[in-house]
Amino acid sequence: MRASLVALTTVISLLLLLSLRGGAQSLQDVPLADGAANSPIVAELFTSQSCSSCPPAEKLFAELADRSDLIVLEWHVDYWDRLVHGRAGAWKDPYSDAEHTKRQRQYNRTLRGTNSVYTPQAVVNGRYETVGSRPGKVSSLLESAPHVTAALTMTRNDKGLRANISALEHPLAQSAEVYRLELLPEQTTAVPRGENRGAVLTSRNIVIAAEQIGVYSGAAATYPVAAPQAGHACAIIVQEMRGGQLGPILSASYC
Repeated sequence: MRASLVALTTVISLLLLLSLRGGAQSLQDVPLADGAANSPIVAELFTSQSCSSCPPAEKLFAELADRSDLIVLEWHVDYWDRLVHGRAGAWKDPYSDAEHTKRQRQYNRTLRGTNSVYTPQAVVNGRYETVGSRPGKVSSLLESAPHVTAALTMTRNDKGLRANISALEHPLAQSAEVYRLELLPEQTTAVPRGENRGAVLTSRNIVIAAEQIGVYSGAAATYPVAAPQAGHACAIIVQEMRGGQLGPILSASYC
């Protein structure tokens, strides 16, 4: 009876910890690659210009974008585009994309066990989530998030830009996918309609395109990377896929 009570208490404690951390998933059981401890943490924000509670989150993430230890990404979702806000009407976020909403739903199925979504939502290293406008909570997750597990460096030679990912001591049980993200480094928009009518919004590192450029198995690998368009930037992320769902991010770098 005592053993059963201890076991039950342990389970409840673990569930409580998971709830407090905003939902989490674990990395595959692989050791760190050399130099990986200095790799940046990936902080993603799911947002919309048509969401009245999103501007504080975008302001917070704009500040985070200046940190050298972070890769900060903004994904603009499309489910706010169709909502009419009384006389203010509707506003279609010019950077919204159904694929961004799909990415957010995949995270929520894994991290929260639901297909529902909300904005603003922050996701850290593909492992933890929380409300993106809560500076204390976001800061706590960034401080406690384990670093990515494979060092990634960007180089340029006569053949162009290359992403070089270091080897792990053992192959991954499930291969990860390597993505190149085209980014708009900074954009200011005066919103004429919708819930944020009259507001002037400034966003950083808006994802405007995402393309898979390879698969990473844990062995050292190099991938050619297209240079960003004039006025744009780009980032590389290496992310586990588990049963068709997004897993933890293993490595990342700006181009």
